[in-house]
Amino acid sequence: MAWMDTWKEKHPEWEYEIFTDQMLKDRKWMNQHLIEHYYNNKRWAGVSDLIRYELLLERGGFFPEADMECYHNTDELFTSPPHIAYTCYENELYRANFVQPILACNPGNMFVRMLVETLHQLRADQLHYEPFRSTGNEFLSKHIPMNLDKVKVWPSHYFIPQFYVRESKRYDGTDKVYAEHHWGSTGMPWTKQYSTAT
Repeated sequence: MAWMDTWKEKHPEWEYEIFTDQMLKDRKWMNQHLIEHYYNNKRWAGVSDLIRYELLLERGGFFPEADMECYHNTDELFTSPPHIAYTCYENELYRANFVQPILACNPGNMFVRMLVETLHQLRADQLHYEPFRSTGNEFLSKHIPMNLDKVKVWPSHYFIPQFYVRESKRYDGTDKVYAEHHWGSTGMPWTKQYSTAT
């Protein structure tokens, strides 16, 4: 909870909402069949990806990961035209083409709509057991190259200065680090020693 609170502290003018399990169950989703499949199989990352896309499509806004700690206000990053969706690379060296699930966009975003509609065409039994392949990083990486006019991909170190792979080097350049991804669900203990901004 402390990490989530840092987003409120650095963005006091934002409206802030924590999406709960009850909120998930209290409504119907366009990709309800996929959400239920991943939920029933306890593949929480897939559930998170699917609701992220639909909530961003409906409401727009910024959707950080729950295990990201914010260091700086991010408003200065939103310099692209209003129709652009935003994300960041996962790691340019170890995951060259993979990106984080969409972090921000305007309501009704055309790129996010395409993602939701593309996923809607899948049957639940077509989902991969590992959600990153069907709904997350690998899924997105396939759609970025032909949609560069609709997506702004920030450098990984803006939000992931330390990748979870043991051999990865922590970012030590001069750019601002806006947040720290603590990899709470990935469980990589060697990343936990970093808790302050560079």
